[in-house]
Amino acid sequence: MWTTGLARWYAGHGRHDLPWRHTRDPWPVLVSEVMLQQTQVVRVRGRWESFLDRWPTPAACAADPLAEVLRFWQGLCYPRRARGLWLTAASVEAVGWPRTEQGLRALPGIGQYTARALLTLAMGQSSSPPLDVNLSRVAARAALGRHPRDSQRADIERAVVEGRPRTLDARDYTLALFDVGALHCRAIPRCSGCPLARRCRWLARGSPLATRPQRVQRYERSMRQLRGSVLAAQLSRDPAATLPDLVHRVAALPMAHEPDAVARALASLRADGLLEDSPASALRTPR
Repeated sequence: MWTTGLARWYAGHGRHDLPWRHTRDPWPVLVSEVMLQQTQVVRVRGRWESFLDRWPTPAACAADPLAEVLRFWQGLCYPRRARGLWLTAASVEAVGWPRTEQGLRALPGIGQYTARALLTLAMGQSSSPPLDVNLSRVAARAALGRHPRDSQRADIERAVVEGRPRTLDARDYTLALFDVGALHCRAIPRCSGCPLARRCRWLARGSPLATRPQRVQRYERSMRQLRGSVLAAQLSRDPAATLPDLVHRVAALPMAHEPDAVARALASLRADGLLEDSPASALRTPR
């Protein structure tokens, strides 16, 4: 079996110190999953703890204005995800946690992966594997000997299901594969010491470095960067009152000087529900 040796390796080398692994409360687990999307673990750890100190339950989060959550969220992943978390908190406070993948996916901002992760990591419910980029890469390489982009999702899921060692429950098995992906089976793999190396079909093919470079979306000089600066300015205790004032506040960004760029960034933030047309966020044009 392609996962032979995984359980023993996980016992000695897994990332057991990650604080969100010490709870099965769905709320802290959800907060960690949302924060970890496109944000490094080392940056998330302290922010996760601070978030839960302030909002330890969905009820506490739902009771505060969205602007407070967005202020806290600055420097993490996309602010839309913070809004989804805040909306989910309100839904959970009102009707409780759904206990099925379909029910969880009906919550704001929760897709297939996050729903399955909650079922597997927090709720102890039977679920299909929560396949994120890292877990898919591990299974596609080790079990199928292929790049995940060259593999059918159903084949990856089947390999994960069939590969679970009898000594690991679904939760620990998922966490163990996450850790293999984080520590060894990376985009440029570190095969030395990997518990799956002995039976890895990818390694057997002699393909440990045959990875396709992924396009990284440019952040500098991007609309995303400008949106972040505009949002930060308008969430401050002294938001800009006019569009020229807002342009002045974000003038350090080259994109701010492109025609109508700041106005477009502001409009897109309002369309995403991150800023409301209120005195704190609506700008007037000077006469």
